[in-house]
Amino acid sequence: MERVDFGEGAVGLISYMRTDSVNLSAEAVHDLRELIEEKYGKACLPETARVYKSRAKNAQEAHEAIRPTMARVLPSQVKGKVTPDQAKLYDLIWKRAVASQMIHATMDTVAIDLTCSETNLSHRFRANGSTLVSPGFIQVYQEGLDEGSERDDDDEEKLLPPIHEGEWVDLKSVDGNQHFTEPPPSFTEASLVKNLEEYGIGRPSTYSSIISTLLQREYVILEAKRFRPTDVGKIVNRFLTEYFTQYVDYDFTAKLEDALDNIASGEIEHIPVLRAFWDPFIELVISTEKNVQRKDVTQEALDELCPKCQHPLSIRLGRRGRFIGCTTYPDCDYTRNLEENREESLASNVVPDKLCPKCNSELHYKRGKYGKFIGCSSYPNCDYMESLKKNEDTQVTCPECKSNNLIKRKSRFGTFFYACGGYPNCKYAVNHPPIAEPCPECHWPITLIKTTKRKGVERVCPQKTCDFAIPYSGPMPETVSTTATIPPNTNNTKAAGQSS
Repeated sequence: MERVDFGEGAVGLISYMRTDSVNLSAEAVHDLRELIEEKYGKACLPETARVYKSRAKNAQEAHEAIRPTMARVLPSQVKGKVTPDQAKLYDLIWKRAVASQMIHATMDTVAIDLTCSETNLSHRFRANGSTLVSPGFIQVYQEGLDEGSERDDDDEEKLLPPIHEGEWVDLKSVDGNQHFTEPPPSFTEASLVKNLEEYGIGRPSTYSSIISTLLQREYVILEAKRFRPTDVGKIVNRFLTEYFTQYVDYDFTAKLEDALDNIASGEIEHIPVLRAFWDPFIELVISTEKNVQRKDVTQEALDELCPKCQHPLSIRLGRRGRFIGCTTYPDCDYTRNLEENREESLASNVVPDKLCPKCNSELHYKRGKYGKFIGCSSYPNCDYMESLKKNEDTQVTCPECKSNNLIKRKSRFGTFFYACGGYPNCKYAVNHPPIAEPCPECHWPITLIKTTKRKGVERVCPQKTCDFAIPYSGPMPETVSTTATIPPNTNNTKAAGQSS
């Protein structure tokens, strides 16, 4: 948000942003207080300026807090001069800076008792919460809560509408919710940063790289905006906490950063600090490398014997996650999923009443990178395989070969496309659901139903040379199970790439 021109030359909109300081200069506070008095009234202005102190360990106080350089530049004035994301960020910074110098909000803690009748008081319902007396800074900015936050169920935080004693309230519905003790919610990006601040780990400039490292190395995945640990992440965590306990302790990073700050200020020498860390650390690394084997970390012993060779089984870590396998591998190749027990595994492994069409061996249910499939038991001598999932027929005739229907398929990237059922003889494919309605401009036999955030649902022509596109409000195309035989080793991704 630099070099934005408001008619008097290019200016910067915010102060230095790579800091966790909460200090504001006297000039900035004066501008904010003047703006508050003019825009919201003197009643919203505290008698003296508010001063804040950082609760974060190792906070960088050399700079000012992140604030607008000119308080009188309203968020509405920057729209169109910066990108939409920058405008949203400036709106957040401006609101927080202004709200920080306003009076507090006044809330009354109340309890409302509701009864079903004036005579029968046995069925009484109580609502605890708060009513807003004076909004104060809330009229400018109110911090939201993370999903699943501990405060979500806190009755004291719920705002109740103004109700007078003796007032009749219409009953709209009754919801019966039962609550049980639940584990702490998984971290979101916001709650993780909050914990990093509390423990003094990292700086504002490093929070983004910490989160990106966790995701890039697949230690965690994001599901519904929450971090879920992967099997690799759990193994790495167990390895570090067991063998490098002192280095993953919450206080280690904070104490080391304190020492680095003392080095920067000249209070201590850097060589003793580095030697105190490096000597025991490298000794522990060498010792662990010699004495700890991969299986000591990635395998968990089970009190169960292999049904093939009667040797112990263990939980192992593979390329596709954790599974149960024999400890004598590669001499014994018995494996099964964690969710299956021994009986289920043995009973469901063999495909009944069907033999391999190539070598007449048994067919087995197997699991690969893209899920379960049927494969020959003689692999690798025989490489026959077939999919368990039935492709879906769109009931739309392929416009190229005119002899097969377009089939809904899934690519290796998890996306769907629609390809001719006669592949590989016909390689026609499109990326959106087809309908059997010709294009009114170029008369191509089919059109597609394309949905985008910008334009909504449209009916478009699949031909690149035709620009036909109109809004579509008709029924969405439905698919049914196909009876066509699709070769199990069909290269769907290649066909999709050749879409016209």
